[in-house]
Amino acid sequence: MARFSNTRTAAASIDAAWDALQDAGVWGGLLGASKISDIEHEDDGRLKSCEWTAKIGGSDLHGSFQVSESKIHERMKARIKAEEWKGTIEVKLEKEATDETVIHARLELQADGFTAMLALPVVAMIVGNHFPDRLDELVERIEGG
Repeated sequence: MARFSNTRTAAASIDAAWDALQDAGVWGGLLGASKISDIEHEDDGRLKSCEWTAKIGGSDLHGSFQVSESKIHERMKARIKAEEWKGTIEVKLEKEATDETVIHARLELQADGFTAMLALPVVAMIVGNHFPDRLDELVERIEGG
């Protein structure tokens, strides 16, 4: 299993950060997805699930994203699944006294097949190198409203 975590601070309210997390494109960005589809929301507007596609080494990797835990203005956790890959991604929000929001993000990725197990070190290196950049993009999106 490969684990990645990082923390950033957004110059935005916790409401703005929470609203951004209800956009499937935000999660797709964290996953490096090039396409998001079949987006579903709960009746109260909270993100429920979506399908995603990422380009990996010139090939398309298709997967699903399903919110498994959600606590308004505090955290969201989701299960991700793709052929031979599975894992979780979680974002926790923490309100600062200065109307800023601290964002803690964690991604756990696990090989779910022999071929993926062989590729795990390479995939872990690629994901690990880009995860901080993806979190920076999330902060920019939150701050941009």
